[in-house]
Amino acid sequence: PTGLVGSEMCIRDRNNMTLKQRLTEKALELGFEDIGFTTAEPLDLYIKEIESRPEMYDWTKAGGLDLKEGAGLSQNHPWAKSMVVLILNYYKKEFPPQLVGKYGRCYQIDDRIAQKDWVLSILNYIKFLSDEGIQLHQGEEIPARMSAARAGLVTYGKNCFAYARKSMMGASWLVSVPILVDAEIEPDEPSIEVGCPSWCKNACIAACPTGALYKPKKMNPLKCIPYNTYYAPGITAMELREPMGRWVYGCDRCQAVCPRNEPWMNQVLPENPPLMERAGDFQPEVLLTMSQDHYENKVWPLMFYIPKENIGKWKMNAARSLGNSGDDSHVPILAQTLSDNPDETVRGMCAWSLGRLGGSQAKAALESRLPKEQGLVGQEIKLALERI
Repeated sequence: PTGLVGSEMCIRDRNNMTLKQRLTEKALELGFEDIGFTTAEPLDLYIKEIESRPEMYDWTKAGGLDLKEGAGLSQNHPWAKSMVVLILNYYKKEFPPQLVGKYGRCYQIDDRIAQKDWVLSILNYIKFLSDEGIQLHQGEEIPARMSAARAGLVTYGKNCFAYARKSMMGASWLVSVPILVDAEIEPDEPSIEVGCPSWCKNACIAACPTGALYKPKKMNPLKCIPYNTYYAPGITAMELREPMGRWVYGCDRCQAVCPRNEPWMNQVLPENPPLMERAGDFQPEVLLTMSQDHYENKVWPLMFYIPKENIGKWKMNAARSLGNSGDDSHVPILAQTLSDNPDETVRGMCAWSLGRLGGSQAKAALESRLPKEQGLVGQEIKLALERI
């Protein structure tokens, strides 16, 4: 209409938008890569997959996360009528080279405690929904990748990761954020399919260090490095220690070798100065002897899947990483930790790492400690000496 200019025209345009258009516009305004919509019906395909392999997933219940229950959606939230799914890109800046290969990239920017960067985007979007008068539920129990595929945002890789369909050059460096809402919104066309090129010869499966990826679209979480670095109880299984290599917390090897990620990874991206400044706090030799204060104030705020009271898990992972380094300059710190750490899983892994590195200094450290150890640590020392 004549007479409407500037902000008045913008207000009229927004008023003429559908709810779906307004939700989409706000998502892009807040920096999300893409947004999709689907129904709130239970994720039956996901439930069926979990039920087909109970021996691989029953551990989640003990940890307080019932995967099948989370996929119930409207069964759990009868008021829900639709689901909004958002995509965030966590690989917009380069990662410190000293952390790559030791920490999965997604964990390096997961600063939920400080509520920075993409976390603020999620919080601001939730506030926007509330301001629109929408009842909502956003919880980690909702299967994120399946939700994104049913909303038409992603396709699957053979490595079970989700790959963007219309953004991020088709890469998998994304976080999917599903949100149940009480509004009726037209759903988008689902894309629950594998999008890998036909010529790819299963690069991800071949590159999986522990064999957790055992065939296309099939992954055994109990053998996956992330599970073993922060969820698995006790000392890491013997057969997994060498294959886990230098990884301390998480892993993204199957994504790094994927040809679908090449376009994104071949870009020149800006550095991340705040993360570079923190990189020294996460070096394995620092973690192995860190104080509780260092753990709680330097490490845990960024990588918090391991509880504050379980500092030993971090030190055990660090000891294994040093043992797989091939650098015998780490023998003294491993020997000292074998002697004075109160946690038997840490001492046991130090013994294993000394045996892995070998040499006369490592042998002497093991032999001097053997008379003072029994049980798990004593057995680890004997095996390490046999290896040397």
